[in-house]
Amino acid sequence: MSFKIDYPSSSLSRGLENMQNKIGIAVKMYAITKAAELEAKMKLQRPWTDRSGLAKATLNAQVSQPNQNLIRITLAHGVDYGIWLELAHEKNWAIIGPIITQESPNVINDMNNLMSKLV
Repeated sequence: MSFKIDYPSSSLSRGLENMQNKIGIAVKMYAITKAAELEAKMKLQRPWTDRSGLAKATLNAQVSQPNQNLIRITLAHGVDYGIWLELAHEKNWAIIGPIITQESPNVINDMNNLMSKLV
């Protein structure tokens, strides 16, 4: 999100730029907090029984910002057989897909609440 006003010294221009920065910081802080929560939830709710503990230990959620208009939370396995846990055996061992399905409405609701407080 960016604002462009031709008169650079106007208080409106400064105010909009300030708001843009505050919204970006608030959304990124939310994403970092939510990523930690999602990672913990994946590890707790995984449907498989651990053998070595490696699949559970390497489940992760990362926050990235590919550009100024996008903040992304990525959920991933850290083991090479994670793809099989997600897709094989009729998805009986999947955790990433179910967590996304379960938590997506909560993220949207949280973002709506956050935006209503910021603007």
